[in-house]
Amino acid sequence: MTSRTLTFTDASFYLTDKLSVTIGNLVIKPDSLIVLIGDNGSGKTSVAKALSGRLTLNNGVSPDNYHPTLVSFEEQMQYFEDDYQMRNSDCTTAEEEKGITPNYIFKNDDKEIIEKMVIGLKLGKLLDTPIRMLSGGEGRKVLLAHAIAQKPNLVVFDTPFDALDIATREELKELIAKIHQDYQTPVVLIVNRFQEIPDSLSAMGIIKNNAIIKIDSRENLMQDEDLKALLGRAQLKSITIPKTPVKYRKLSCNSEILVKFEKVNVTYGEKKVLDNLNLEIRKGENWLITGPNGAGKSTLLSLISGDNPQVYANEVTVFGLKRGHGESIWDIKQYLGMVSGALHLDYRVNGSALNVALSGFYDSIGLYSKPSDDEVNTAIKWLRLSGLYEKREQSFRSMSFGQQRLLLIIRALIKMPSLLILDEPLQGLDGYARALVNSFISDIMQKGETTILYVSHHPEDFIEGFTHHLEFVKNLHEDAEMLPYTITIKKMLSKE
Repeated sequence: MTSRTLTFTDASFYLTDKLSVTIGNLVIKPDSLIVLIGDNGSGKTSVAKALSGRLTLNNGVSPDNYHPTLVSFEEQMQYFEDDYQMRNSDCTTAEEEKGITPNYIFKNDDKEIIEKMVIGLKLGKLLDTPIRMLSGGEGRKVLLAHAIAQKPNLVVFDTPFDALDIATREELKELIAKIHQDYQTPVVLIVNRFQEIPDSLSAMGIIKNNAIIKIDSRENLMQDEDLKALLGRAQLKSITIPKTPVKYRKLSCNSEILVKFEKVNVTYGEKKVLDNLNLEIRKGENWLITGPNGAGKSTLLSLISGDNPQVYANEVTVFGLKRGHGESIWDIKQYLGMVSGALHLDYRVNGSALNVALSGFYDSIGLYSKPSDDEVNTAIKWLRLSGLYEKREQSFRSMSFGQQRLLLIIRALIKMPSLLILDEPLQGLDGYARALVNSFISDIMQKGETTILYVSHHPEDFIEGFTHHLEFVKNLHEDAEMLPYTITIKKMLSKE
């Protein structure tokens, strides 16, 4: 679709009875690549919805007869909801039992464009894979391909780089830079990190209070103090982590070996993810886990947490308990804290922010027990420390993605478990929140009472204190088609 200039004039959009989203005066030319940035809770997703035609105009003028599309985490979540509903209906066909796949999503898309996108994003082997089995990054690439195949005359990306590995982020940056050239389509790109800003942008803007408050050239805006803070260049004040209630301080696993794998194998169809893996994780160790999207990082962690049914076909011992030998899920969870994209998707209970934090004491999704005064006081201290205290009565589902993720981090940290699994914990966080969470993690590492397994695709997030580095690397041997990635483990003496 050939694009034309899109003009917003004094435009504002209905969000709720009390809130509106202000775009103001904005001109988007066919060759525009506009980058917007805002802190958690600033209204980035609301602005994305307004620009992509998802909200109703209540003042001013917006473009008529334009066909925008949106790529966002919320769109990804909706596919997971639809997939769940499809597979749990009363009468299901074979297709419905399998659930939603990329091929299902692409079925009505422009075939020529989809073929190019599948090749460019390396999606060929994933087309018949259920979306619930895709990694977060793989799922994001599927949404991107689907969005471009709609032939839009405006593409709005709401933090599309989150959960993507380094190589895929670079591919996506190049693709975004070419979209308005190859497809004559303008782009609005909302980002959280400096490294995500393409060199070819035409303008930058700041989002605050559900409004675009500033828009200027890159050169001018990079000198703005608000933007420096958003990009993580602001000075972070010293923090003191709240003490865990006494009864949880006494709750510590007796086994020195927290995790033990003995010749563990995981296979999906003909593809091997783990091949005869032997692994020991001990108290006091902190592991950095890296590797490309789809390599097997989340699979590895799901065996430890017990969320992968293949754990019972393997020799896996967690907290001294061999999985599949009579232990209950609560025997494991009492010593475990976890943050992951899968947990974020599964946290459907719409309790208050305070209750979400408190649920970390009970290892539950939602709060079903009356907390003690000590537990409530600890949760409130965490909310104050994280800047979420004013949101304590707000429902979880009404909070921004970044606020939700920060709250789930608090939920995982609140009882200072023996083992803390952090699978891309900083996804969706603004610069200040990333610095804050990393300071939490650094403090925990220094105290040495909690062992941390930390997955990240961002080298700038690698902090001091990791003792081991487990890396999934591309298999270059003749069995690579069956086993795409192998694992290397090495001890770390300092920050890499």
